[in-house]
Amino acid sequence: MENSRALHAELKQIVGNSGVLPEAESASYIIDGCPPKAVVLPTSVQEIQDILQFAAKQDLSVIPAGAGTKLGIGNLSKKVDIVLSTIHLNSVIEYEPADLTVTVEAGIRLAALQKELAKHRQFLALNPPYAERCTIGGIVATNTSSAFRLRHGTARNQVLGMRVVHADGTVVKSGGKVVKNVAGYDLNKLYIGAFGTLGIITEVALKLSPIPTRQAIVTTEFQDIQNAVNTGLNIVSSQTLPMFVNLFINFDPRHPETPGQGKFMLVAGFGGDPETVAWQSAQSRGIMEQNGGKGVTTIEDEPQQHIQETIQEFSANNGNTERVVVKVNLKRTDIAEFSEHIIGASWTHNVQMMALLGNGVLYLTIPVVSETDFQALSEVLTALRQSALEVQGNLIIERAPPELKRYIDVWGPVGKTLHLMKQVKTKFDADGLLNPGRFIASI
Repeated sequence: MENSRALHAELKQIVGNSGVLPEAESASYIIDGCPPKAVVLPTSVQEIQDILQFAAKQDLSVIPAGAGTKLGIGNLSKKVDIVLSTIHLNSVIEYEPADLTVTVEAGIRLAALQKELAKHRQFLALNPPYAERCTIGGIVATNTSSAFRLRHGTARNQVLGMRVVHADGTVVKSGGKVVKNVAGYDLNKLYIGAFGTLGIITEVALKLSPIPTRQAIVTTEFQDIQNAVNTGLNIVSSQTLPMFVNLFINFDPRHPETPGQGKFMLVAGFGGDPETVAWQSAQSRGIMEQNGGKGVTTIEDEPQQHIQETIQEFSANNGNTERVVVKVNLKRTDIAEFSEHIIGASWTHNVQMMALLGNGVLYLTIPVVSETDFQALSEVLTALRQSALEVQGNLIIERAPPELKRYIDVWGPVGKTLHLMKQVKTKFDADGLLNPGRFIASI
């Protein structure tokens, strides 16, 4: 089945002519420079089962995908045969506004779902990058989140249930459609963040939140990073209950197009009824001013929305400049010292950072230029990963060109859980059909 034309013909017998993407339109599904032999767009669970059975017989790998926004995450694939995209599985199956729950097919785009929910003044409290394109299945499979995780948590906290197709074609249902569903093992957590290595998510039940009546962002600048972090943590632990508290280094979310070198900008977001947001904003302004914040400003309406979108897309590839995106998970109290260590290094020119102070997450974006020495960069990132491990943290490379991935494992060491993870993978996908080589320890 090496011949691409023959493979496409075989797959069209399963999904029809419109279910196989023409090669000229498959650029979104190129993985680390490797174009797949075929991109299939099934419209039913039965078609997914048939594709998996066909691939197993032909010894072809299957890489699950939505719109392709997160295919840059992971190690180099052992082989890129069939990309199975769920974008034609994009319906709202059941929506109960009174219960604040919705069940959708995995290929529905987040933006389309939010538009439907907004008719009832509700939303899904996840704000990952690529908001206009990313799919619910992709968000759940990668456990992607962003600044809202301080108030609402990650995808693990929003998913009530799901339906998954295993590599052998078995359809598994986990969880339910109500918030208080606690019966049996919580299998949802097993699939969330597994990057499609255990099964293909086809349906997701989600918990919703009311859209805040009023939203506001309070910003300020600091001269030193330790004071900025301490002030942010004071706001996090205060009674203001912020939606997010982020620190930006060498980046100004109000003016993302202009250089922000040397800036330490603290941004706190609030949402709720008008009186509450007014009180929250005033309290956070007071905390910032008491700690020496300069130019404390409250921003609302369209400018607030613009800043929120900039925060959401911070780690996205903007299409103009290739970047390495690094995610460091730390204790909140280690963020200041760790960031200072990065700022003081010789390699960090033009590196921009965003810290989610309430969650201990630090994002770095490193521009890639023609003269970038990827071996040297891998050595720098390896040393930085070791620094994170020494303070009980970890470092993941979320996006990188394949030239860098040849020198470094993007996931890093797993520890004592690796043996258990391999056992689970073997149980769910004994032949290594799904996403081979790209997840932790090349599972």
